[in-house]
Amino acid sequence: MRNRIPVLLSILLLCLSTFVYAQEQSTTEQFTKLSDQGTVLPADAPRWAMVRDNISELIWEVKTTDDSIHDLEKVFSWKSAREEFIAELNNIAFGGFTDWRLPTTSELQTIKLKGAEPYINQDFFPHTVPTSYLSWRKCGNGDIYDERVKFGKVRNTKKDRRVRAVRSGAVSTAEK
Repeated sequence: MRNRIPVLLSILLLCLSTFVYAQEQSTTEQFTKLSDQGTVLPADAPRWAMVRDNISELIWEVKTTDDSIHDLEKVFSWKSAREEFIAELNNIAFGGFTDWRLPTTSELQTIKLKGAEPYINQDFFPHTVPTSYLSWRKCGNGDIYDERVKFGKVRNTKKDRRVRAVRSGAVSTAEK
């Protein structure tokens, strides 16, 4: 029995390291960085404006610290998120696209991670404030309700929620 313990420990460590590597690999492969023109960038690009989720095929806006419409400090109510934030992204054709929208609750939850705050992959979504972000869902009767997805424990009100825009669709595959 004594001789089996080191062998069992070695097998356990090998399995655990394989699992950890697979988790890191899948997270890296899940996302693709995109330029402000919507073109694919290498994973180690120092600047990017959007992220494509290769599983859901959704394209997400990335937050900034430059006082632009994308700034992490910008907060919105449900109404202003649609009428100001989303309208502005579509007006300027952010990334070359005019079909930006607020995400559904289930869409926004696809980029949420367990672990340390903020609950999101910081390698692809930097500048995420650990608080609630606006989302929505449609009820069976057709009514639309605003909701939120928590990316941390910082409290906010319905009047000062963060927003992350999303869109569906293809991007240019040209490397920059």
